[in-house]
Amino acid sequence: MVNCKYDIVSVQPTDYNPDNTISMDVSIAISNLNKAAAAAVKRFEGDLYVNDVDVSALTLKDVRVEAGETKVVKSSLDVPLKNLGKLVGLVSMGSVSVDYKVKGTIYFTTPVGDVPFPVTIYQSKKI
Repeated sequence: MVNCKYDIVSVQPTDYNPDNTISMDVSIAISNLNKAAAAAVKRFEGDLYVNDVDVSALTLKDVRVEAGETKVVKSSLDVPLKNLGKLVGLVSMGSVSVDYKVKGTIYFTTPVGDVPFPVTIYQSKKI
């Protein structure tokens, strides 16, 4: 198994749907710190948290990151507005810090099968 580093690159609203959801794209950078072997991510299953509120499930599938490289992958989510209720109120009152967290399990493909690895990634932004 290779050594990887994970970063949230961006969380961007893409659309507001009349059925009370916001579509968002979450981009995650996977950096393969190993200089000799590729990382084969079979899947990631987790959740996106905004200010410690679980707002949506997040999945990634079949990502290959060559040795020493970084790949940015995107997951598109539909987030119910009710999950963002407190955040919308804070933003309407002025400047606020938004903390994003992606927490879940990433599964790497290895010669002995898929190996699970817990992952937690943080990003804090001031809006």
